[in-house]
Amino acid sequence: MKRFFNFSKGNLLRFILLSAFISFFYLEGMISITLFMFFEIIFLIRFINLKKYVEMKLLDHYPAYEHLPGWAKWIIILIAYLIIFIILKWILINVILEGIFHIPINNEIQELTNYSTK
Repeated sequence: MKRFFNFSKGNLLRFILLSAFISFFYLEGMISITLFMFFEIIFLIRFINLKKYVEMKLLDHYPAYEHLPGWAKWIIILIAYLIIFIILKWILINVILEGIFHIPINNEIQELTNYSTK
């Protein structure tokens, strides 16, 4: 499993710099917390080499994967990225922000829906 993660110095440095940049905009009030979370999740996904993992697992279990057209392989990989994005978003919202730091994210989301329905 270790070979599917890319924790190189360049990736770590890029994550820290981009997170600091986005954090500045969040702290200055230029972006909302949901947009901040979106960018942080995108930055975290860069550490996962999901394409290599999906191709290895699918080739082991489904040998016909090798004969699929290129566009079908990319759709499968994009769906895998979407699933990872949803899982990381759930962990960030429910476990880290609301569970550890006690920041009520659901209230902000409910306020946004109230404004859109009026």
